[in-house]
Amino acid sequence: MEIIGHLDEEQFWTQQRAIEDQIRAEATTFPTYAVTTWDGPRVLGPWERENDVLTSVTLRHGEVDWDGGDVDTPFVEVTTTMKDPHRKALAAMLSAIGLTPMSPEYKRRREAIAATDAQRVTVPVDGVDVDFELHGGAERWWASAQLDEHGVVIEGRRHAVDDVVLASESDMEPYLEGLRTRIRAARGE
Repeated sequence: MEIIGHLDEEQFWTQQRAIEDQIRAEATTFPTYAVTTWDGPRVLGPWERENDVLTSVTLRHGEVDWDGGDVDTPFVEVTTTMKDPHRKALAAMLSAIGLTPMSPEYKRRREAIAATDAQRVTVPVDGVDVDFELHGGAERWWASAQLDEHGVVIEGRRHAVDDVVLASESDMEPYLEGLRTRIRAARGE
């Protein structure tokens, strides 16, 4: 790839506004869930596409170190996916310990995690108790469940799974504002 220029500040934010408009439109057509009792920072997480079709949406609750480090504050990430949520949770667990499919240990560790019995936990989603499979410990955990035609994966750090209550969310403004704040900080604005 050859880099032939860069966007000035006005061009960058014009492009960012166009992306945000697309996210606002898609948020009304794709199920997303927020942690209802969260009063801290919210940041838009990754939105994944395959063949230009939205397949997964992530909303983050709490501070996250964008350089890959750990932040010592509560954090809950909620991903809605059109894929198998249990496989997505397994991939997230492996990624958390630094393994990729190219890592020599990946297959062995994936099989070991998949062979462990998941705990069952109930998480209210839109006022209905939903059974989730739970892996991990008290400090960091992953919960996954199938809801109708989509799945939900929740990752928590320093936040008890018993304190998570989810509700459908279509207002992306708090998450977009959190993202803009992070981008401004990264750009030194």
